[in-house]
Amino acid sequence: MKPIYFLAFIASTLLLSLSSCTASGSISNVEGKIIGTWEFDKVEFKPDGKSSYSDYSDGFQGSSMTFKEGGILEAYDKDLDTTASGFWYIDYYEEYDNDDDTKKTIYYMVGTLDIPELDIYTDLLWDELSVSNSKLNAIEKDKKGGRYRYKLKR
Repeated sequence: MKPIYFLAFIASTLLLSLSSCTASGSISNVEGKIIGTWEFDKVEFKPDGKSSYSDYSDGFQGSSMTFKEGGILEAYDKDLDTTASGFWYIDYYEEYDNDDDTKKTIYYMVGTLDIPELDIYTDLLWDELSVSNSKLNAIEKDKKGGRYRYKLKR
């Protein structure tokens, strides 16, 4: 009888460890890392049809994004000397590689920013989101006829 209990214990432990490694479980890990204030370090833009990025970092220097718990987003614009407010959340999708039969989890951030007094409202869709303790990288596609590549730091 004891070996059956031991096998049940091993099976339940294995099941718990596998379920904690799902992509949706990793979303909470990414959400935890993104909480806080991030300053724009490097911003690049590539127009549609072009093969290289141009540096747009000067226009973002001194500006920041603050991701708060509960999905609250604030963005400080140094040039306008004002703060936009909105919301954010993180989700994911999976890309499959048919050649080697593997899948890759891609995280993205969806958000909005609003400055009512200036009649400014914008949607955000930051794709290929990666967040570490000190760096945040993302790409925003189909924005103003091209794509932005953002690099932020704490």
